[in-house]
Amino acid sequence: MLSLKINDIKITMAHLLLRETFDEFLLEESKVVTFAMFEINGKRNLNWYDDDEKENQLSELLYWGEARDFLFDYIKGKKTPEYMKFSLKASHKAAEKILAESGVFSRYLSEQPDLYLQIRYEKGELTMVTGITHREFTMDKTLDRGWDDAIREWIRTLKISVEV
Repeated sequence: MLSLKINDIKITMAHLLLRETFDEFLLEESKVVTFAMFEINGKRNLNWYDDDEKENQLSELLYWGEARDFLFDYIKGKKTPEYMKFSLKASHKAAEKILAESGVFSRYLSEQPDLYLQIRYEKGELTMVTGITHREFTMDKTLDRGWDDAIREWIRTLKISVEV
């Protein structure tokens, strides 16, 4: 697990809410507190979709890109939210993009762990925290460190300044 304090809040929020940077991540949940608390459970309600839409093999969770504009409309305004938390899970495509240059991508493919990234804004500070859930218990932390290192490098390529 890696915790990064984001120095460039404005740039990071632009990547998160205005650009497609995080769109291939899955949204587990979000919570935003402005004049009221607004929460989204990212689990897709399959009953809402018609049969034609269901044939497109919808993911169990919403993609960040499906919720991004909606969340941006709720957040934008003259005042900064008091609190925001976005719990994201890397889709296979997002994991491939981020881990491609790392030495652990083939291991990711064989083990298929869940890779997480939580983005939290609280008391004027923005942080990102990584996480990983393995399918089976393991003492080997190679993949955990690989995910942390890959996220650190990916954030650097986005030109976001961080403190560990």
